[in-house]
Amino acid sequence: MLARDFARALEAADQAISLAPGELWIYPNRAHALMFLDRLKEARQQYLKYRYETDVQAGKSWQTVVLEDFAALRKAGLAHPLMDEIEQEFSSVR
Repeated sequence: MLARDFARALEAADQAISLAPGELWIYPNRAHALMFLDRLKEARQQYLKYRYETDVQAGKSWQTVVLEDFAALRKAGLAHPLMDEIEQEFSSVR
């Protein structure tokens, strides 16, 4: 993702998911790649699908994992308007 090779990031996420479909921590990476490939409908669905999950990675909720990822992406100079939309959606859920 940080290398800005979003097609490869999507391929890697899809491969990881095919090997371990129950590992929810992989799915945000897939959503991020979809977002940066401008496959916004798919990305939005992915971000919102697991929004109520509470133990995704190291005891963190889906929302926390996604929001922390957004912060890291922004820090690396990667931003997209969908990030603001998803943050808004998450704030209405809490």
